[in-house]
Parts: sequence; C-alpha cells; structure tokens
Amino acid sequence: MLTLDGDHWMLQVIGAMISLRSRFTKISTGDQAIFVRRDVFDAIGGFPDIPLMEDIAFSRALRRMGNVSCLHSRVITSARRWETEGVWKTILKMWTLKSLYLLGVSPFRLKRYYADGR
Repeated sequence: MLTLDGDHWMLQVIGAMISLRSRFTKISTGDQAIFVRRDVFDAIGGFPDIPLMEDIAFSRALRRMGNVSCLHSRVITSARRWETEGVWKTILKMWTLKSLYLLGVSPFRLKRYYADGR
C-alpha cells in the first residue's frame, strides 16, 4: 500500500489508486519499493539504462518472467512533486507520460517533459 506523505486530502486517494493499479496491472513504479530476488534481477538484465520509465520497463520484464506479488505492507513516499506541481496537473502529466511511453514514444524524448523534483 502506497502512502504519500503530504497534507492534501487527495494524496490519500491517489496513494490508494496507485496501489490498486499496481495490484491489477502488476506494474509498479520506483516509489513503491520494488524488490526482487537477485537471480531474477540478473536474468532480466537489471534496470534498463533509460532516463525515464525504467521502473515501468523493469516491471513489464518482471511480469514476463512469471508471477508477480504485491505485498500489503505500507510504503511511505514523498509527495513533494504532487504538492509542488499540483495534484491534478501531476495526475495528468503522469498518465500522459506513461501512455505515450506505452505507445512507443522514446523515454529519452519523454524525459524533456519530466523535470527532476529534488
């Protein structure tokens, strides 16, 4: 279960929806504490060397390897991007970038639209 650490009331809803999406699709993002056995990590070739969507590519490769489990443990992650850029704007940006990636747009091109939030 993903929990975003901010104060905005929508962050609880977003965390719950991200968790449900991951359980349904078996695709996780880096802020969800992805972990895997070393032999599987090596068999997949580790994380791909791309500037964005490496977590999505990694999760898709994991799914191709076999059964993926989602634990019920809680993971708390930063809400900084959500609070800085705005909740609705961030939702739109994340869905747009993921959709474009899944449609075949290069992660190198997409990175131009995703500033480092640190």
